[in-house]
Amino acid sequence: MSRVTKPVEERRQEIIDTAKKLFAENGFDKTQVADISANINVAQGLVYHYFKSKTDILYAVIDEIAAEQFARMAQKLEAHKGSALEGLTLLFQTRPDYDCNDKLIPSLKRDRALIDYCSKKMASSSFPLLLMLIEKGNADGSWSCEYPKETAIFILHGFSGLLGLSDAPIREEAKIQAFTNIIFRILGVESAPA
Repeated sequence: MSRVTKPVEERRQEIIDTAKKLFAENGFDKTQVADISANINVAQGLVYHYFKSKTDILYAVIDEIAAEQFARMAQKLEAHKGSALEGLTLLFQTRPDYDCNDKLIPSLKRDRALIDYCSKKMASSSFPLLLMLIEKGNADGSWSCEYPKETAIFILHGFSGLLGLSDAPIREEAKIQAFTNIIFRILGVESAPA
């Protein structure tokens, strides 16, 4: 069998895509670098040429998931023509789409560093959208926020902290509802639109 040489970025993306699929199917803990390399028909050493460890591959997968989530939220907000208040409500109603990562997420919840990385990555990727919404709300009268940048950072750090409380016995819907109410209060909105 002849050796297939691919451009660096294409090979790196192939490793990330394969790892993402295998992590989703089997969980991070039960997937080995050997599984990833076997799935794409390359030597295990080639995978280590691109990534130092399986955890580094996971960070690349998380980065990709965050980028996909950002694109999905940006697309929804771009299509939305209503007020900033309605846009913010729409943003909160947009549930993360983790494909079939039901097996990936539980294995991440056991590692505090990974939880922190995930929440910080999701928060930093969402910053431009939230800042844009806060500024739009100032312009359209949805609210009056004196410090848009700082408020966006504060909200995202709060959301990041809320995600990190994975051990707390709070239902996901209750967390989102509480957080939504807190954000509306921070922005000076009496109640969420129906």
